[in-house]
Formats: sequence, structure tokens, C-alpha cells
Amino acid sequence: MKGKFCILLCSMFVWALCVSGQRHWMVADGLPTGEVQQIVELPNGQMLVNCEGVFCLSNGHSFDVVSCNQILAYKLSQYTNRYGQLWEGDSILWLRDFYRIYRFDAHQYRFVKTDENGLGRPFLKTILADKADTPQPTAQQQHVIDSLHIHDATVAITDRQGGLWIGTRTNGIVYQPPHRTKPMIHTGNDPLIGQTRSASLRNGQTMFVIQLHDGRQLRCDSLCHLAYALQDHTTISLNAKLPALNQYRYMVGACPMDGDWVAVYTQNGAFLLDTKADTLASFPYVSEIERYSSKYNCMLKDGDGRLWVGTQNGLFSLTPNPSPVGEGKCVGEGNFNYLCQRASGLANNCIRSLVMDADGHVWAGTSFGISRITPSVVNLSVDDGIPATTMMDRSAILLDDGRLIFAIGGGLAVSFRPDEQLGEEKPLPVVITNITINGETVESSTLSLLGNLSYKQNYLSFQFSTLNYATPSHDRYRYRIRNLESEWNTCSDGGGQCTAIYRALPPGDYTFEVQAATASSEWGTVTTFQFAIRPPWWLTWWMKTAYGLATILMIVGLISVYLQKKNAKLKRENDERVNHLFELREEARHQFAESANISPDKIAINAEEEKLVSQMLKAIEAHIDNEQYNADLLARDVAMSRASLYKKLQNMLGITPTDFIRKVRLKRAAQLLTESQLSINEIATHVGFATARNFSSSFKKIFGVTPSEYRNREENAKKTHN
Repeated sequence: MKGKFCILLCSMFVWALCVSGQRHWMVADGLPTGEVQQIVELPNGQMLVNCEGVFCLSNGHSFDVVSCNQILAYKLSQYTNRYGQLWEGDSILWLRDFYRIYRFDAHQYRFVKTDENGLGRPFLKTILADKADTPQPTAQQQHVIDSLHIHDATVAITDRQGGLWIGTRTNGIVYQPPHRTKPMIHTGNDPLIGQTRSASLRNGQTMFVIQLHDGRQLRCDSLCHLAYALQDHTTISLNAKLPALNQYRYMVGACPMDGDWVAVYTQNGAFLLDTKADTLASFPYVSEIERYSSKYNCMLKDGDGRLWVGTQNGLFSLTPNPSPVGEGKCVGEGNFNYLCQRASGLANNCIRSLVMDADGHVWAGTSFGISRITPSVVNLSVDDGIPATTMMDRSAILLDDGRLIFAIGGGLAVSFRPDEQLGEEKPLPVVITNITINGETVESSTLSLLGNLSYKQNYLSFQFSTLNYATPSHDRYRYRIRNLESEWNTCSDGGGQCTAIYRALPPGDYTFEVQAATASSEWGTVTTFQFAIRPPWWLTWWMKTAYGLATILMIVGLISVYLQKKNAKLKRENDERVNHLFELREEARHQFAESANISPDKIAINAEEEKLVSQMLKAIEAHIDNEQYNADLLARDVAMSRASLYKKLQNMLGITPTDFIRKVRLKRAAQLLTESQLSINEIATHVGFATARNFSSSFKKIFGVTPSEYRNREENAKKTHN
């Protein structure tokens, strides 16, 4: 008894931590130091924090240091003992600490030079004269500080959401979220706990009971025996009549479907039972669902006719499909026709229970808290007073007063009203807090100053947040590059921020768009960021014009040649020339394919081709140990477009630029095998192969033998010749 009481006390303590919803930011979260002396909310909702003259900005999840050149600040002639702040409009923030006065541009997120002459203006005399102080905590704020037993508070401000930020002298920032109705905790002998836990009907030998429309009941006992219970209290067993039932080791529950069909789900599969004909059928989309898990935990049919299937690894919705069977992902067996989708965005994919609220919205208890599924996914977290722990299997119900209650192990349960928990939250504007270009972070102070990027600066990532510190887990984001994507990308990590990554963007003018929605499913305003990637010189408009003129001149030349070669004699001469060129081309291809040595004059049939081959060999040899050297780089090094180089090599040797690079590497390797004492691994690295295994495989495809066999063969040939 004493042990159970201790467990209950521990559980209640954990619950108390969950319900508080506090956050504590320290150096590990990006603060420069734990000495927080000033906190100022900027117009966009970011918090500018002063840690003894080192500044940082909140990004929705943690903090990023803001560069501050102390030389740009005004050094006070006498030290003060107070911190101060003063807004000049909504863009310039003046800050004073013990030693300096700083000028911060809140639109460009950077510190700018403090004009010593400008400090004489009447407007700034208050901060210069040490009279513009950081606001002191109000009586209400001080009450909260005292209730949290914070004894070294330095500053306290209330943000736009009503959350209280408390700076401390040694322990960073404590955040107290705004007051919200919290879930109710049920412990001990509360009868609602037993009522919720009995939702699965696992009492005695009965695993589940469902009522059929004809008055019968379908029951399952602990031995996985299915039977009908008639109104006269007699039972009719189904296992003897349907031996296939014996393959299911543990039947979990059942869910009535259309007509006489019932879906029965187990820990190793699911099936359909026709309660009129006593026959079995395959469960719709079992092959799609069981790609993830064959352990079914719960099922629910909502008011729209959708069947929700909770498994050990995913939540699936089977939506009635009006299209004919055979179109899309549909199943027609048993007169069922559904579209199957796996739900995304949940905090956890192990679904323990499913329940509908009074408005018909579907909720799920998971192995890591509770999620609302419809009309949009919202994950309740510790910020909402919901513990990040496992809910009990099939132990969630809707109470008569509209509350939902979920049972948890250890004699605990949580109940709440969905409307109070989610309310009418309005989406906040999204703030782009960080941008990286080719993996390098662009300082927040220069975000608004970015100009055109070169074609090599085409790997971008955008970090963004609504700066929703009260309920970050409720935010959902969608983003796109408008000039590149027609559909939105969605994300939601529950941590207060998300990141969009774009690789290998082609040259062009772009607009990155991002917006957020909360539990209300209403999307907020769109935040945009415009940028441009300049094309390489060979793809500029004037080069394209040159290409066009060259093409026209080439066409004119071809027409002229065609007109000059009308007569039969010239045609015969042309035919002979073509045949000769064909023979030369075949000989060149044969030389390239068979010889380990590459000689430009042997594989080219004219001076121009010989020059091109020489340039390509020189470029490849210069980068032969670089496994990243590819056709794009080769085209660049020989001053050709990739398409032109591809066409040229197709005409010359019937291969692609990539094949040409690989064969040059391997032929060079063959030379090293016969002319050097380097090991095969060293040769593989020298000619740009990441692994000896890949090198050996590629070498054998070209020469028909492995590198070691080739070396032995050549050495034996030399000995025989000598």
C-alpha cells in the first residue's frame, strides 16, 4: 500500500510539471551567458536579450547571437548602475547598459553606429542622463516571480500573447505561459478512471462485445473465440465453423461496418466478418496498412463514414470512394470501396486509442501524448498540460458533459474540454529567423540586404517561426517557392520552428512564401522573401543571342552547301567522303575502346576534334583524383554547354561525357597498374573512386578482368616478351 502511495505521489509530481508549461532557457539554448539584464520585444515578436553587453535574438525555439561591434556604440564617460531602453518610432531601439549606449535597427536586425552628435537631441537626453530605465516588474508580475521562488530576477516583461519573460542574474530566462484552462487530473479512486479504463471491456474473460443491428451481440473471449450471444442468452460459436479464425493470436476489438459486415482487428492482422452469411473477407487495404504494422490497436468509424485504423506504427483513414472500383487505391471485396491514406504530422505514430468529441472531431491517444486528428492534426503537449507519455490502449471516452478523458497507467487519467483546450486561436505571422546559403548562415542583420546570388549559391535553407511561445505545438506551417512550386509543402515539428531546404536551384527570380495555421485550421498572412540567382555567363541573354545567331549562320551555311552540291558528281564525291569519314569514325571508336592508351590523334578525325580531346584529357587528368568531378564540370572546363559536349561525344565515340570521364579514369588506372608499384587501393583513390570495390567492379566491366588480374597478365606478358 505504501509503495502504491509513493507511485501516486510521483505521478502527481510529474503531472504538476506538465501542467505548469514553463520553459527555462539557458546557455545550452543559445543564450551567450546566464546573466540576463534586458529583454525587449521587437515589433515582429522576437525577443532581443542583453546578457551583459552580448546580445541575442529569439528564433521561436532557442536564441541566436546578434553581432554587436562595440566600437559602434557610444562609450559613457561615467559608469551607471542601471539598464535603460528607449524606442525611436518602431524601428530604432536605444539601449543603455553600465558602460555604453547602443543603437539597434529593429527592421534590419542589426546594431548601427551611434551618432555622438545626435545624442544631444532632447528626445535622447533621458537615456543619456540615465533616466530611461528598463521597466520594473508590476505588482502582478512580481507576484508570479515570487510564486516561482525566483530570487535573482533582473527584468520581467509580458509578451504579445500574455506570457511572462523573467530574466535572472545567473540562471538565464524563465518563461511563464499565459493563463489557460488546463486539463483536469484524475487520480486514486476517481470513478471516471475505472469508467475510462473499462472502455475496452476487458473484464473477466470477455475481450470485447459489440451490438449488432439485429439484436445479437458479437463477443470475443480471452482465448480468441468469437461467438454470437442471442437474446435468449444462448451462444453460437464461430471458430468451429470458421477455422481461419484460429490463426489470429489475440483479438483486440471489432468495429461495425456497412450492412452486416464487422471489422475485427487483432495483434497480427485484421479481417471482415459477414455476420449474416458467417463468412470472412480480406480487410480493405491490409497490404497498404501492413507495410507499416500488422498489430492493430483500435478502430473508429466517424460521422462522415470514414474508418480510422490505429496501429502500432501509424494511423490510417479509409474514406468511402465514389469512383468505380479499380480507379485509384480502392478495394471492392465485400462491397467496400475505400481510399486509404496514412495520417502525417502526429507527435507519435503508435496509436493507442481513438474517440470522437461532441463536434464529431476525431482524437487519438498515442504513445507520446494526445493528438486531434480532424479537421486538422494538432498535437497537445506539455504546454497544454498533457504529459508526453503513453496513453492506455482503447481507454478514451466522451463524457456526457462534453469532456474527453484518456486513461494513463499508474491509476491516472486526464480530462479536458476540446473547445477550452484549443479555443479560437488565431494564426500569428511567420518570421524568417535564419537563412543559410551553401551551408553558411547569413546573419540576421543582413537578411534584408541580400542581393542577387551567383549560380553557385543555389543551396538555400530557410528557418522560420511564428514565435508562438505559449502553444508552439499547435502551429502548422506550409511553404513554397512560388516561381518554382505550384503545391505547398507542409511541416510541423511542435518545437516552435521549422526549416525549408532547397538544393540545386536553377537560375531565376524567386519568391519564398510561408504561412502558419493553428488549431482553428485558418491560415494566416503570407510572409515572403524575394531573391534571385544569376545564370552563368554562358546562359546569359547575350550568350543565348549569340547561340541563336550562330545557329542561323550555320543554317545559312548548310543551305549554301546544299545548293552547291546539286549535281550527281558532287553527290558521289560527298558519298565517298561520308563513307571515308564513317570508316575513320569506326576506327577511332575501336581505338578508344580497345587501347589502354588514349591518343587524341587516334580517336579524332580532324584537328578540331583532336584539340577538344586534348582539352578534355587535360581537364580530367587535372581532377582525376576528385570523385566529384562530373560532366557539368568537364563542360565548364572545355567552355561548352553540357548539351553540346554530350552531342559532340555521341558523334565522336558514341558515349556520354560521364562515360568518357569514367573510361579515362579506368584507362589511366590500367597504365598505373603496369607502370607503377602503387597498390590497387592507392590507384583507385588516385583515379577518383571512393572505394576499391567500386573501382574493381568498374574496371572489370571495361577490361574483362579485375585490376589484380590485369596487372598479373601484363607482368607475365612483359616477362614472356623479354
